[in-house]
Amino acid sequence: MVKKFILILSLIFLTFPFIAVAQDYDAMSESELEQLKSQLIKNSANISNQIKLISIQIAQTQQKVKQTSSSISTLKKEIADLSVKISDLDLSLNDLSAIYIQQISHNYKLGKRISLFTAIATDNFNDYFENYKYLSIIQRKNQETLLDMETTRTNLDLQKQEKAKKQAELEILEKTLAKQQKDLVAQNSIKNELLKTTQKQLNDVLAQLSAIRNFSSAYGSSCLSSVPGGGSDGNFYSQRDPRWCKQTIGYSSDTIGAVGCYISSIAMTFKKLGSDISPAAYAAIPSNFQFNSAYAKVPSPPSGYTYRQVSYSSSVVDAELDAGRYVIAQMYMKNIYGMHFVVIIGGSDGSYKIHDPWFGADQNLNERYSTSSIMSLRLITK
Repeated sequence: MVKKFILILSLIFLTFPFIAVAQDYDAMSESELEQLKSQLIKNSANISNQIKLISIQIAQTQQKVKQTSSSISTLKKEIADLSVKISDLDLSLNDLSAIYIQQISHNYKLGKRISLFTAIATDNFNDYFENYKYLSIIQRKNQETLLDMETTRTNLDLQKQEKAKKQAELEILEKTLAKQQKDLVAQNSIKNELLKTTQKQLNDVLAQLSAIRNFSSAYGSSCLSSVPGGGSDGNFYSQRDPRWCKQTIGYSSDTIGAVGCYISSIAMTFKKLGSDISPAAYAAIPSNFQFNSAYAKVPSPPSGYTYRQVSYSSSVVDAELDAGRYVIAQMYMKNIYGMHFVVIIGGSDGSYKIHDPWFGADQNLNERYSTSSIMSLRLITK
């Protein structure tokens, strides 16, 4: 039973990978956090159903505990009643044995007194027949007493067997009750942990989403009035480009202009590697996103490349730049408690040039941000 509920809990986490995988919410884009919020709310009914299922199982286990406890009480009473019956039968058997011994003794003495020859010699046939009749009655009583003793002994054996059987049943029920009570504790623990985990996930996502919204509020959310250039290397894409700024992402209601810094960064990184796909084209493929939302799945890199998320290190960034690849950096703006993705395109040792999907191409990272604000790196690497 415990294993069954652990499996249920595991399936819940596998169904909602953003819960199952340890998330660094500070290292998530606005789009990702918005997706987490919407997906948690969207799937709250499913989670609620899982909790209801566990609650039903808990109620069933409680009923089993109640029934088992009742059966144990009944068995204990029956065993106590059998003990009384066995005691009474023991006494009855003892009494019957004493009576039988007394009757046998009396029968023996009476038999010695009755003699046919004595009756003929004394011409006292009446006394003989009276005594003989009395002796016959005594002998019949002896037989009845013996039969009662045998019946009582048989009943005693049956009652002892029944008591032994019920005691064995009692031992099994007591073990069953202990297991049911253990299962009940485990089920309640799983239910409480699921409620706690789900609520914590939702609270974290809402808190981080609020921080992401602070970024958009601080810098505005308007689309550009004209198409920006491609920057010094021709690879720049702006999420605010009027060609796609108001385009929704996948099947979601989120727009590229509002939450598209991550997919714009992906598009720039892919273009650098010779696989040109615009943010509009990337956003138009629903399979690029989780649960029909703006929550981007791990991208499928161009052939020969892999995707990795790592902690910030200038040596990692420098190695990627030296190899001719961009590095996507997730930035945290402490002064407004906001978050954003940018693309590191050049530089070394912490002094980097970036393409910023919001602020424009060829920016100096340290003029607007700092390397201490880099929360994580996303690499499309060999």
